[in-house]
Amino acid sequence: MITKNFTKAQPMNKPANDYEALVLALRLAVTAPTDEKSKECLSMAEGFASKLSELEVERAKREAERCLDD
Repeated sequence: MITKNFTKAQPMNKPANDYEALVLALRLAVTAPTDEKSKECLSMAEGFASKLSELEVERAKREAERCLDD
């Protein structure tokens, strides 16, 4: 399961909307244990991103990056 290793570092809450789901999918894509899992997360991220404005997608990318820097 993708979240198993990641939750040790930082707890995750269930996303409440497509924006939060995009941020989570991006974070998981970067921290996924395998390329296959990373690609799965990126595919999900693309789906969430398609429902958001370009501005929201860029904001989600920045938020995911900040979370990974912490």
